[in-house]
Amino acid sequence: MLSELRKHPRALVVSLVFHALVIGAMIINFTFVDKPKTMKAGPVAKTVKAEVVDQQQLDAKTEQKQFEEKRKREALEAKKLAEKKKIEAEEKRQQEAKKKAELKRKQETEEKRKKEAERKVAEKKKAEEKRKVEEARVAEEKRKAEEKQKTEEKRKAEEKRKAEEARIAEEKRKAEEARIAEEKRKAEEKRKAEEERKRKEAEERRLAEEEQKRKEAELKAKLLAEENERRLNSLREAYKLAIFQKVKRNWIRPAGSEKIPECWVRVLQGPGGIILDVTFGTCKGSTATYRASIENAVYKAEPLPKPGDPSLFERELNFNFRPE
Repeated sequence: MLSELRKHPRALVVSLVFHALVIGAMIINFTFVDKPKTMKAGPVAKTVKAEVVDQQQLDAKTEQKQFEEKRKREALEAKKLAEKKKIEAEEKRQQEAKKKAELKRKQETEEKRKKEAERKVAEKKKAEEKRKVEEARVAEEKRKAEEKQKTEEKRKAEEKRKAEEARIAEEKRKAEEARIAEEKRKAEEKRKAEEERKRKEAEERRLAEEEQKRKEAELKAKLLAEENERRLNSLREAYKLAIFQKVKRNWIRPAGSEKIPECWVRVLQGPGGIILDVTFGTCKGSTATYRASIENAVYKAEPLPKPGDPSLFERELNFNFRPE
């Protein structure tokens, strides 16, 4: 009910004004006779008004103020009218006092009865309105409590939903992190495996290249060695031939020698081809004079020729002397 009153404040104001005018008119009429003291309508209206104002929203304050001003003007006009009627009634009463004494008594009795009936009706109405207001207040409180409960339930449901969503999101996040970590681990393993494969391939290529280089180096060294050996052999033969030829050039055939045998000559030389000693090996059919001629030829060939390579230098030389 209170919510309905809030929705139609103008209707409420009109109703209050109407009741106030009716009660005011009743008070003015009852001033011509002695009446028992009754509860004035003003406090009732003010109480109802206060309760209504307490329930009205802020935007109804201006309208209420306008209503108060209008009510005051109407009350003032009603008061003036009442005073005018009172004067007229008083004059009329004085003129007809004697004639209407009995009638007035009856009227007073009837008025008292009516007033009592109206008072009871007003009290009943007031009680009914108060009951309705209380019911409206209780209903409003109940509605607010229900709304609060629904809001609380909705809030708890929302919190539960958000907590569930957060839990699911956290599980998804952890699962995603685990998936990413697993993919990263697999990628790292794959990268390491690829690096290991490349390293092995590179190592195999390096070993193969080193082996190839080693073989090429061995072959080259072998070829160089063979070439060097051939060169040394050639130089050695040339060295021996040069020594033999120089000795032969310095040899003088002994007189009376008919037969020229072969003799193996052993020459001990020092640095620079200096002759240190000359001895003979196999020398079949030779004479002392013949051997002496060879020895003289060797000493005359001093210094002996140098080899084409220093490594071919031999301290001890052996060659077969065959002049022919």
